[in-house]
Amino acid sequence: MANTDLQLYTSTDIENARTKGQVVGWVQGAGTLFVLGLVLKLVGWFPALVIVGGAVWLGSKVLGKK
Repeated sequence: MANTDLQLYTSTDIENARTKGQVVGWVQGAGTLFVLGLVLKLVGWFPALVIVGGAVWLGSKVLGKK
């Protein structure tokens, strides 16, 4: 028989990882809103929307390629 280094995770490990992922998501969302607020305050609505729209378009093109 082959000896493998398979590690099994308990339900507690999975729940902790899920909770940590949710916290990281909330922190990232809050950080994004903070940065967006700063950009809007500094340059105004229209240029900020153009920049965000361009970033979303570029991201979709980069992530959409296979």
